[in-house]
Amino acid sequence: MKHLHLRSVLLIAVTLPTCTPVATAGGPAAQESPPAAALAQGAADQPGSDAWITREIKERLSSAADMPGMEIHVETRGGMVSLSGQVASQADADRMVDIARTVEGVISVDDSRLIIGGKPSQ
Repeated sequence: MKHLHLRSVLLIAVTLPTCTPVATAGGPAAQESPPAAALAQGAADQPGSDAWITREIKERLSSAADMPGMEIHVETRGGMVSLSGQVASQADADRMVDIARTVEGVISVDDSRLIIGGKPSQ
């Protein structure tokens, strides 16, 4: 039994140096990996990410033919969207909410910070 165990240890010791080395921090493979900022940017480009949702809503709002040119702020956290700014009517506010809800990854839309004709919405 001792000979079998000793034989296994020797076999491992002999074959270990021939194994392919694994990349370690600071080695050539580490230098080729993209920086954290690039990874974060890649994640922001993924459908459903907060940055992607915000960008998509802004694009859809600006390209909606029946929406007047208004400055609307869109903020997204964890798929929850908050719209703020001034709109001409409640109908415009409702249309913005409908547009935002159609974007992939949106969980909810808060329009309580939209100002309708100079008054905060209810």
